[in-house]
Amino acid sequence: MSKGTDVVIHIAKEETPNTLPVAPEWHTLRRNSDSLKKTVSLTQSDEIVDSRFEQGSVATSAEAVGNVEYELSALSQDMFFEGVAGNMFVDSGTPSVSTLEIGGDTLPTYTIVKHDKKVGFIQVFSGCRIGELTIQGDTEGKITGSASINATGYSNPVASPVNSPLPATTTPFMSSINVNEFKISGVSTVGTACAESFTITINNNLTAKPCLGNGSLIPNRYTEGNVSITLNVTLALTTTSKAWIPYVESRQNMTAEIGLEDSKGNAYGFNFTKLELDNDGLSDTNKNDDHTLAMEFRQVKEAPTITRTEV
Repeated sequence: MSKGTDVVIHIAKEETPNTLPVAPEWHTLRRNSDSLKKTVSLTQSDEIVDSRFEQGSVATSAEAVGNVEYELSALSQDMFFEGVAGNMFVDSGTPSVSTLEIGGDTLPTYTIVKHDKKVGFIQVFSGCRIGELTIQGDTEGKITGSASINATGYSNPVASPVNSPLPATTTPFMSSINVNEFKISGVSTVGTACAESFTITINNNLTAKPCLGNGSLIPNRYTEGNVSITLNVTLALTTTSKAWIPYVESRQNMTAEIGLEDSKGNAYGFNFTKLELDNDGLSDTNKNDDHTLAMEFRQVKEAPTITRTEV
């Protein structure tokens, strides 16, 4: 028998979809849980013969997909960030600071190896694209998130292809205390609108495109649709936040800045430059609860960025 602690996951960037470079750089993935697996769909036969028994079924399609759940820590999920953004972190010109622009034309691909060391079960997912990524936090607890994985190749080799993997990062977890900036349209919500929770979602709207003659039940490609970038924020209803309610109707653009910094000084800044407010989320009135705004923002027309500061 095996448990989750017996399973290690390694990830490496591919040179081209389903093809690793000659000397891949394997990273050991930090995660809370995952649902990576191959699932096969069957179609029952509708044949009628000389008995009432079912005539069996055939495997008609499959998918190698899953989610990886994580607790945010600096440098630990950067491959996921780059994968969902369709771009790479690039030097910003400021020492130790790099910038990632979200919404590139082509998503990079990765090979992910899931190895159950206890029973020797090895699963290799190749051509992996990051379909969706989320990051969420509230006033208590860690900053967490998830990444959805879509693979175009799958195998169960006897031996793992992973050689000399880099160890897992040791950067500290980030929690609510590590949120060092939260601004809406340039106004800090601290003491004015009191942000209570947030969720960032980046969705590439991947569509499976299986081709006849592919030789596999798994789709041999995924295509990117439009990139949907949303920010959900729960705020206290105050004289400051109530002024944003009319933006649902006016469609006036807004901005948001969320800063996270760990105890070592590593930091991420999420910069949303052109937001539209889709829903003000004004809470119902009852006797004891505070009034809140569960605002739903959507980034439009231009790329938001993530800045990363490494110590």
